[in-house]
Amino acid sequence: MKMEANTRVLRKFLEAVMCVIAFQHVRGALTPDLLSKIAEANRRGPHIGRRFRFGAICEQPVIVVMTGLSMINAAVTTQLLLSFFRVKGVLHYGTAGNVNPSLNTGDVLIPQYWAHLALWSWQRYGQGPEDELPLEANGDYTREIGYLKFADYTTYIGDGSSYDNRLNNIWYQPEEIFAIDGTPEERQHAFWIPVDSMFFQMSQKLEELRLEKCFNSTCLLRRPKVARVQRGGSASIFLSNTAYRSFIYNKFNVSPIDMESASVALICLQQRVPFIAFRAVSGSKFMPLASMNSVAVVVEFIKQWAQLRVRYSL
Repeated sequence: MKMEANTRVLRKFLEAVMCVIAFQHVRGALTPDLLSKIAEANRRGPHIGRRFRFGAICEQPVIVVMTGLSMINAAVTTQLLLSFFRVKGVLHYGTAGNVNPSLNTGDVLIPQYWAHLALWSWQRYGQGPEDELPLEANGDYTREIGYLKFADYTTYIGDGSSYDNRLNNIWYQPEEIFAIDGTPEERQHAFWIPVDSMFFQMSQKLEELRLEKCFNSTCLLRRPKVARVQRGGSASIFLSNTAYRSFIYNKFNVSPIDMESASVALICLQQRVPFIAFRAVSGSKFMPLASMNSVAVVVEFIKQWAQLRVRYSL
């Protein structure tokens, strides 16, 4: 009965598309003195534009916060969360698109790696793969990850001729990060960001979870499943383009595509906080069903975590 009540409460927080849940410590990350100074500075100023909700799921203390849409909102929200509160781990959940033809609407996907797929070095017209990118020699940009050639997608080619395109090539780039335990102002780079290894191992049992196939009178033809996949990709782009979706699936072997998860992953990587994401494949017609399945998976994960804590006193 308590489990059902917890689920109903959490579902209310997923009426949009994305949330972050943090396993909560009692103490905040900032000292009382510093918090007092912040409060004094903000007494007559603007408020932080996020609402952090405190509660418990399966008797595990949690903080729930909506990220908002796109990479910037997700990064700001995650950094605020980790700056103001000490957390044991971050669970990011919601809905997503899908580029993997073997997966279907309603499925909840758990990637092992995430990448930001819209940090590009755009090559000028006339240059090709053999030409060095600007600032590449300084380590700012690289050709190691690969590129998209726009001319490959020219239409109405029937005679085998080679066509050009003035948009030329875009080269995918890793993010620049500054780890909390690294040397100040000494940058590192990251493209494929792994989720926490223990979280990912725990998520294997979620594949046994029975998901819903109907919402009200709307039903899918097949019952959705939980699937652990290799990779997911994010960008501040609503991607409704078949050609590009096919390209990134074949190029990078991604499955879910969204606008937030890689951002949350990057912040957690820099702060050295365990992270995992659960994304339900959705379409406009089945958004409520996908949201419901996403909630069911994250609640089950928290239940497993709570049981693990009791067993090993974590």
